Amino acid sequence: MSERLPQEQFRYSADRASLGAELAARFQELDFDQAAQEFVANSREMRHGRVLTWIQRLARLFVSDFDANGWLGMYPMHLASSEQWRALLGNEPIASLLDVGAGSGAVTRALLPLCRDVLTTETSPPMARRLARSGIRCRRVDLALEPLGEERRFDLVTCLNVLDRASYPKRLLRRACELLLPQGRLVVALALPYRPFFYDGAATPEPLERLSCSSLSWELAVRELATRELAPLGLEIVTLSRLPYLSFGDAERELYALDDAILVARRRAPG
Repeated sequence: MSERLPQEQFRYSADRASLGAELAARFQELDFDQAAQEFVANSREMRHGRVLTWIQRLARLFVSDFDANGWLGMYPMHLASSEQWRALLGNEPIASLLDVGAGSGAVTRALLPLCRDVLTTETSPPMARRLARSGIRCRRVDLALEPLGEERRFDLVTCLNVLDRASYPKRLLRRACELLLPQGRLVVALALPYRPFFYDGAATPEPLERLSCSSLSWELAVRELATRELAPLGLEIVTLSRLPYLSFGDAERELYALDDAILVARRRAPG
Protein backbone atom coordinates (compact mmCIF):
# COMPACT_ATOMS: atom_id res chain seq x y z
CA MET A 1 0.00 0.00 0.00
CA SER A 2 1.42 3.37 -0.91
CA GLU A 3 -1.32 5.97 -0.79
CA ARG A 4 -3.10 7.58 2.14
CA LEU A 5 -6.67 8.83 1.79
CA PRO A 6 -8.54 10.53 4.65
CA GLN A 7 -11.87 8.92 5.47
CA GLU A 8 -13.91 11.66 3.83
CA GLN A 9 -12.16 10.98 0.53
CA PHE A 10 -13.02 7.29 0.27
CA ARG A 11 -14.65 6.89 -3.12
CA TYR A 12 -17.73 4.78 -3.76
CA SER A 13 -19.41 6.63 -6.63
CA ALA A 14 -18.31 7.11 -10.24
CA ASP A 15 -18.87 9.48 -13.15
CA ARG A 16 -21.33 7.27 -15.02
CA ALA A 17 -21.12 9.33 -18.19
CA SER A 18 -17.38 8.66 -18.36
CA LEU A 19 -17.97 4.94 -17.79
CA GLY A 20 -20.07 4.71 -20.94
CA ALA A 21 -23.65 3.49 -21.16
CA GLU A 22 -22.95 -0.24 -20.86
CA LEU A 23 -20.76 -0.06 -17.74
CA ALA A 24 -22.85 2.73 -16.20
CA ALA A 25 -25.91 0.45 -16.37
CA ARG A 26 -23.99 -2.20 -14.42
CA PHE A 27 -22.48 0.12 -11.80
CA GLN A 28 -23.62 -0.73 -8.28
CA GLU A 29 -22.75 1.87 -5.68
CA LEU A 30 -21.82 0.54 -2.26
CA ASP A 31 -21.07 2.56 0.87
CA PHE A 32 -18.83 2.99 3.90
CA ASP A 33 -20.54 0.19 5.82
CA GLN A 34 -20.14 -0.96 9.41
CA ALA A 35 -17.36 -3.43 8.62
CA ALA A 36 -15.29 -0.72 6.92
CA GLN A 37 -15.97 1.73 9.74
CA GLU A 38 -14.82 -0.81 12.32
CA PHE A 39 -11.69 -1.61 10.32
CA VAL A 40 -10.76 2.07 10.09
CA ALA A 41 -11.40 2.58 13.81
CA ASN A 42 -9.30 -0.47 14.70
CA SER A 43 -6.51 0.64 12.38
CA ARG A 44 -6.25 4.00 14.06
CA GLU A 45 -6.26 2.44 17.53
CA MET A 46 -4.01 -0.55 16.74
CA ARG A 47 -1.65 0.82 14.11
CA HIS A 48 1.80 -0.75 14.13
CA GLY A 49 4.28 1.00 16.40
CA ARG A 50 7.72 2.37 15.68
CA VAL A 51 9.67 -0.75 16.63
CA LEU A 52 7.60 -3.10 14.47
CA THR A 53 7.62 -0.60 11.61
CA TRP A 54 11.42 -0.37 11.84
CA ILE A 55 11.78 -4.18 11.86
CA GLN A 56 9.56 -4.44 8.78
CA ARG A 57 11.57 -1.78 6.92
CA LEU A 58 14.79 -3.60 7.82
CA ALA A 59 13.42 -6.97 6.63
CA ARG A 60 12.46 -5.39 3.29
CA LEU A 61 16.16 -4.91 2.53
CA PHE A 62 16.45 -8.70 2.21
CA VAL A 63 13.00 -10.08 1.34
CA SER A 64 9.88 -8.83 -0.38
CA ASP A 65 7.54 -6.44 1.37
CA PHE A 66 4.87 -9.15 1.12
CA ASP A 67 7.03 -11.84 2.75
CA ALA A 68 8.05 -9.44 5.52
CA ASN A 69 4.39 -8.70 6.25
CA GLY A 70 3.63 -12.42 6.31
CA TRP A 71 6.39 -13.18 8.80
CA LEU A 72 5.50 -10.28 11.07
CA GLY A 73 1.71 -10.47 10.74
CA MET A 74 1.53 -6.83 9.65
CA TYR A 75 -0.84 -4.72 7.56
CA PRO A 76 -4.12 -6.65 7.65
CA MET A 77 -6.37 -5.66 4.73
CA HIS A 78 -10.05 -4.98 4.15
CA LEU A 79 -11.82 -4.74 0.82
CA ALA A 80 -15.49 -5.73 1.10
CA SER A 81 -17.71 -7.10 3.85
CA SER A 82 -19.67 -10.33 3.49
CA GLU A 83 -22.83 -8.24 3.07
CA GLN A 84 -21.24 -6.25 0.23
CA TRP A 85 -20.12 -9.47 -1.48
CA ARG A 86 -23.71 -10.71 -1.25
CA ALA A 87 -24.89 -7.49 -2.89
CA LEU A 88 -22.47 -8.11 -5.77
CA LEU A 89 -22.76 -11.88 -6.08
CA GLY A 90 -26.29 -12.65 -4.85
CA ASN A 91 -27.63 -14.64 -1.92
CA GLU A 92 -27.46 -18.10 -3.48
CA PRO A 93 -24.69 -20.24 -1.95
CA ILE A 94 -21.62 -20.56 -4.16
CA ALA A 95 -20.49 -24.18 -4.47
CA SER A 96 -16.78 -23.57 -5.11
CA LEU A 97 -14.39 -20.62 -4.89
CA LEU A 98 -10.78 -20.28 -6.02
CA ASP A 99 -9.17 -17.15 -4.58
CA VAL A 100 -5.97 -16.43 -6.52
CA GLY A 101 -3.16 -14.76 -4.54
CA ALA A 102 -5.03 -14.75 -1.25
CA GLY A 103 -2.22 -13.31 0.88
CA SER A 104 -2.91 -13.82 4.58
CA GLY A 105 -6.58 -14.56 3.88
CA ALA A 106 -7.88 -11.35 5.47
CA VAL A 107 -9.86 -10.44 2.33
CA THR A 108 -10.80 -14.06 1.59
CA ARG A 109 -12.49 -14.50 4.96
CA ALA A 110 -15.31 -12.13 4.01
CA LEU A 111 -16.17 -14.53 1.16
CA LEU A 112 -16.22 -17.68 3.31
CA PRO A 113 -19.87 -17.34 4.46
CA LEU A 114 -20.97 -17.28 0.80
CA CYS A 115 -19.04 -20.35 -0.38
CA ARG A 116 -19.28 -24.03 0.47
CA ASP A 117 -15.81 -25.04 -0.70
CA VAL A 118 -12.83 -22.65 -0.78
CA LEU A 119 -9.36 -23.12 -2.24
CA THR A 120 -6.68 -20.43 -2.45
CA THR A 121 -3.34 -19.97 -4.17
CA GLU A 122 -0.37 -18.00 -2.87
CA THR A 123 3.28 -17.70 -3.92
CA SER A 124 4.62 -16.20 -0.67
CA PRO A 125 5.71 -18.97 1.76
CA PRO A 126 4.91 -17.02 4.97
CA MET A 127 1.52 -15.95 3.62
CA ALA A 128 0.74 -19.53 2.56
CA ARG A 129 1.58 -20.70 6.08
CA ARG A 130 -0.77 -18.10 7.54
CA LEU A 131 -3.57 -19.33 5.27
CA ALA A 132 -2.96 -22.93 6.34
CA ARG A 133 -2.87 -22.01 10.04
CA SER A 134 -6.21 -20.23 9.68
CA GLY A 135 -7.79 -23.34 8.17
CA ILE A 136 -7.99 -22.06 4.57
CA ARG A 137 -6.74 -24.58 2.01
CA CYS A 138 -3.90 -23.23 -0.10
CA ARG A 139 -1.84 -24.34 -3.09
CA ARG A 140 1.57 -22.65 -3.23
CA VAL A 141 1.66 -22.05 -6.97
CA ASP A 142 1.90 -19.16 -9.42
CA LEU A 143 -1.06 -19.91 -11.66
CA ALA A 144 0.43 -17.88 -14.51
CA LEU A 145 3.35 -20.33 -14.66
CA GLU A 146 2.21 -23.56 -12.99
CA PRO A 147 -0.85 -25.84 -12.99
CA LEU A 148 -3.17 -25.67 -10.01
CA GLY A 149 -2.57 -29.29 -9.10
CA GLU A 150 -6.28 -30.14 -9.02
CA GLU A 151 -8.27 -31.25 -12.06
CA ARG A 152 -11.36 -29.15 -11.42
CA ARG A 153 -13.14 -25.93 -12.27
CA PHE A 154 -14.88 -23.41 -10.06
CA ASP A 155 -18.15 -21.51 -9.79
CA LEU A 156 -16.24 -18.40 -8.70
CA VAL A 157 -12.63 -17.35 -9.29
CA THR A 158 -11.38 -14.17 -7.62
CA CYS A 159 -8.24 -12.13 -8.38
CA LEU A 160 -8.35 -9.48 -5.70
CA ASN A 161 -5.54 -6.93 -5.96
CA VAL A 162 -3.26 -9.49 -7.56
CA LEU A 163 -2.98 -8.43 -11.21
CA ASP A 164 -0.95 -5.30 -10.41
CA ARG A 165 1.57 -7.40 -8.45
CA ALA A 166 1.91 -10.23 -10.99
CA SER A 167 4.81 -10.70 -13.40
CA TYR A 168 2.44 -12.04 -16.09
CA PRO A 169 -0.99 -10.51 -15.41
CA LYS A 170 -2.43 -11.23 -18.87
CA ARG A 171 -1.42 -14.88 -18.60
CA LEU A 172 -2.87 -15.03 -15.09
CA LEU A 173 -6.20 -13.64 -16.31
CA ARG A 174 -6.37 -16.23 -19.09
CA ARG A 175 -5.62 -19.02 -16.65
CA ALA A 176 -8.30 -17.77 -14.24
CA CYS A 177 -10.85 -17.89 -17.07
CA GLU A 178 -9.83 -21.44 -17.96
CA LEU A 179 -10.60 -22.51 -14.39
CA LEU A 180 -14.21 -21.26 -14.54
CA LEU A 181 -17.15 -23.59 -14.92
CA PRO A 182 -19.35 -22.71 -17.94
CA GLN A 183 -21.68 -20.59 -15.80
CA GLY A 184 -18.93 -19.46 -13.46
CA ARG A 185 -17.99 -15.89 -12.60
CA LEU A 186 -14.66 -14.10 -12.38
CA VAL A 187 -14.13 -11.23 -9.92
CA VAL A 188 -11.26 -8.83 -10.54
CA ALA A 189 -10.27 -6.15 -8.03
CA LEU A 190 -7.64 -3.70 -9.22
CA ALA A 191 -6.32 -0.47 -7.73
CA LEU A 192 -6.45 2.45 -10.14
CA PRO A 193 -4.54 4.28 -11.47
CA TYR A 194 -2.70 1.14 -12.58
CA ARG A 195 0.82 1.18 -11.09
CA PRO A 196 2.14 -2.36 -11.46
CA PHE A 197 5.27 -4.10 -10.22
CA PHE A 198 6.05 -7.56 -8.92
CA TYR A 199 8.17 -8.87 -6.08
CA ASP A 200 11.53 -10.44 -6.96
CA GLY A 201 13.01 -10.86 -3.52
CA ALA A 202 13.60 -7.35 -2.17
CA ALA A 203 13.44 -5.87 -5.70
CA THR A 204 10.24 -4.59 -7.34
CA PRO A 205 10.78 -4.68 -11.12
CA GLU A 206 8.28 -3.80 -13.82
CA PRO A 207 5.97 -6.67 -14.81
CA LEU A 208 6.91 -8.74 -17.85
CA GLU A 209 3.43 -8.00 -19.22
CA ARG A 210 1.26 -4.94 -18.66
CA LEU A 211 -2.50 -4.66 -18.67
CA SER A 212 -3.99 -2.16 -21.08
CA CYS A 213 -5.61 0.18 -18.55
CA SER A 214 -3.14 3.00 -18.15
CA SER A 215 -5.54 5.97 -18.07
CA LEU A 216 -5.20 8.17 -14.99
CA SER A 217 -8.97 8.55 -14.85
CA TRP A 218 -10.61 5.81 -12.74
CA GLU A 219 -13.57 5.57 -15.08
CA LEU A 220 -11.53 5.47 -18.29
CA ALA A 221 -9.13 2.90 -16.83
CA VAL A 222 -12.10 0.69 -15.92
CA ARG A 223 -13.42 0.97 -19.47
CA GLU A 224 -10.00 -0.01 -20.82
CA LEU A 225 -9.80 -2.98 -18.46
CA ALA A 226 -13.26 -4.19 -19.47
CA THR A 227 -12.89 -3.70 -23.22
CA ARG A 228 -9.19 -4.44 -23.79
CA GLU A 229 -8.55 -7.23 -21.28
CA LEU A 230 -11.79 -8.94 -20.21
CA ALA A 231 -13.86 -8.71 -23.42
CA PRO A 232 -11.17 -10.41 -25.58
CA LEU A 233 -11.36 -13.36 -23.16
CA GLY A 234 -15.06 -13.71 -23.95
CA LEU A 235 -16.18 -12.07 -20.70
CA GLU A 236 -18.94 -9.55 -20.09
CA ILE A 237 -19.33 -7.36 -17.02
CA VAL A 238 -22.21 -8.29 -14.72
CA THR A 239 -21.55 -5.79 -11.94
CA LEU A 240 -19.05 -2.99 -11.37
CA SER A 241 -18.36 -1.23 -8.07
CA ARG A 242 -15.82 1.03 -6.43
CA LEU A 243 -14.35 0.46 -2.96
CA PRO A 244 -11.34 1.60 -0.96
CA TYR A 245 -8.78 -1.15 -0.38
CA LEU A 246 -7.78 -0.52 3.23
CA SER A 247 -4.74 -1.47 5.29
CA PHE A 248 -3.75 -0.92 8.90
CA GLY A 249 -1.44 1.99 9.52
CA ASP A 250 2.01 2.13 11.09
CA ALA A 251 4.40 4.61 12.72
CA GLU A 252 4.34 6.73 9.56
CA ARG A 253 0.61 6.80 8.71
CA GLU A 254 -2.55 5.93 10.57
CA LEU A 255 -4.28 4.27 7.61
CA TYR A 256 -3.49 3.28 4.03
CA ALA A 257 -6.02 3.06 1.21
CA LEU A 258 -6.09 2.49 -2.53
CA ASP A 259 -8.93 3.20 -4.97
CA ASP A 260 -10.25 -0.16 -6.22
CA ALA A 261 -12.45 -1.20 -9.10
CA ILE A 262 -14.40 -4.43 -8.48
CA LEU A 263 -15.58 -6.12 -11.67
CA VAL A 264 -17.78 -9.23 -11.64
CA ALA A 265 -17.68 -10.92 -15.07
CA ARG A 266 -19.00 -14.05 -16.75
CA ARG A 267 -18.67 -15.67 -20.13
CA ARG A 268 -20.59 -13.89 -22.84
CA ALA A 269 -23.54 -15.89 -24.15
CA PRO A 270 -23.03 -17.20 -27.73
CA GLY A 271 -24.53 -15.02 -30.44
